[in-house]
Amino acid sequence: MEYIIKSALLLTLLYGCFALLLSRETFHRFNRIALLSVLIAALVLPAVKLSFHKPAFLSPIAPIEYVMQPEDKAVEAKTKAAGTLQTATFKEAGNPTFSITIKQAVWMLYLIGVLVSIGIFCIQLFRFWQDIKGGVRTKDEWGNTIVIHGGNFAPYSFFHYIIINAADYEQLREPILTHEQAHIRMGHSWDLMLLQLVTVLQWFNPFVYLLGRNLKAVHEYEADCAVLNFGIDAKQYQLLLVTKAVGNRLQTIGNNLSHHSLKKRIKMMYQKKSNRWMMLKALFIIPVACFALYTFANPKADSPIPQVKKTAVTQQKKTVAAQAKKVTSDDKIYDIVDVNAGFPGGDEACIKWLEDNLKYPQDAIGKRLQGRVIVELVINKDGSFAEVRALRGPAKELCDEAVRVVKEMPKWNPAKVKGEVVRSSFRLPINFRLQ
Repeated sequence: MEYIIKSALLLTLLYGCFALLLSRETFHRFNRIALLSVLIAALVLPAVKLSFHKPAFLSPIAPIEYVMQPEDKAVEAKTKAAGTLQTATFKEAGNPTFSITIKQAVWMLYLIGVLVSIGIFCIQLFRFWQDIKGGVRTKDEWGNTIVIHGGNFAPYSFFHYIIINAADYEQLREPILTHEQAHIRMGHSWDLMLLQLVTVLQWFNPFVYLLGRNLKAVHEYEADCAVLNFGIDAKQYQLLLVTKAVGNRLQTIGNNLSHHSLKKRIKMMYQKKSNRWMMLKALFIIPVACFALYTFANPKADSPIPQVKKTAVTQQKKTVAAQAKKVTSDDKIYDIVDVNAGFPGGDEACIKWLEDNLKYPQDAIGKRLQGRVIVELVINKDGSFAEVRALRGPAKELCDEAVRVVKEMPKWNPAKVKGEVVRSSFRLPINFRLQ
């Protein structure tokens, strides 16, 4: 889900740059490359794993897990051999009930959309298969297969197949085949396959459909230029476009003769060519993509968070980098200290106190809420707490309970820097898990 969201945001951002800077310019091949680059970037860049370094945040207690225990709601401390702590095993009474979390509901909705998009694409492929299986076949000088059908429909091409009705083949063969041959020669069908892949993944993103519309328009502009360069009269060709716009059936999977707005296509034929220096506007997309990569990157700590031993909290000395926010001019809150603040009696005592005082919220049990709550607090010089808050968590009920139980803890032993007692910041992760 993280990849899908990043991909959609990146496509929206890059396509917005294209629409703002390049959509009205007449260098069609360059615009096509730019749009394809946006599609490829939306697929590839969110999957790139980057990290940047930041100072490690010392948190001497590993995540503490709280699990519902069955009948008597008894609490039982457990210590994992790997060194992380797991406490408060509550079992949940009663028969298990079926429930769906919000995350699961979102996934189900997304997968339904993906399946619908794939289904529509399969229907289009089936229609194309029907078109090439029937009719009369012939070859052109380029080796493309021309399939001639009866009826009245707009001609189209897909890969090396050109589908055309018998009347058009007899009367308007040259301009139509020249147009469709240009689509095939330029490989426009491969562009449509890439567009279809991104559309399936981002069916919910309106900007992918706007991008697809722009890409198909560029395809038509390129094919129109090829027809005019071939020597076909412009007015006769424009009359042909108007005539074929009333076709009874339009195949959306392929390149259609009358796919895009006739007004814009005819206007583009007479529009003055853009100055090539205007292509430099595309360079603006590069810093936008780099910014997106930086935003998607994961911060990496310079040193790992120390693990907790089975019997006590590990005390790890660090070189003091006294960079912290000030409460007053002479009373700082330190993030990195020589001696960490700790619960009186050590790790085991902390666990015992938490398991005796923490209560899994009944509302959270009914809603099947679970996950990790990060509690951030400041430990004063006298060991009391200040600024206790839930930094993040899966639900308000769990955050409120985590904050409540931390506020009721007895005073801690304060942190020290160079032997002097100081105020320090601290983060305590608590995992709520139903079993």
